[in-house]
Amino acid sequence: MKFQYWTTSGVLDTRGRIVKRPMLELEFVGKGGSKTNAIGLIDSGADTTMLNIQYADFLGVKLDEKNTRNILGVGNGTVLVYVSTFRFKIRQMEDREIEVPAWYVDSNNVDILLGQEAFFEMFKIKFEKDHDTFEVTPVRK
Repeated sequence: MKFQYWTTSGVLDTRGRIVKRPMLELEFVGKGGSKTNAIGLIDSGADTTMLNIQYADFLGVKLDEKNTRNILGVGNGTVLVYVSTFRFKIRQMEDREIEVPAWYVDSNNVDILLGQEAFFEMFKIKFEKDHDTFEVTPVRK
């Protein structure tokens, strides 16, 4: 399925052009059965899907101090993350629920980044920046 890049309000590149990003509308179910929507950035530079720690409580994810690691790339130096999973649907592709490994991080710089581990194995991702589109196609195994 093809998607349009999203424009980022007030963010300009070095040429003064509005920044556009490959964003997907996601739906996920919280611990009480309530659903919520959020926006995820497809991030081919992220090894693993990463979520802000605020989502863990809503999702009922138990953040275990024994299941942490320090990573590089989302802050100054190393950043502590909690290892768990993230289960969601892409709203325009509602027939398929996805569960991927995820790192939960307490950072103002991260909301939801859809990284390579598992997600890029489930979908063929084709970026067409020159047309302001990207394509997400399920991989049939």
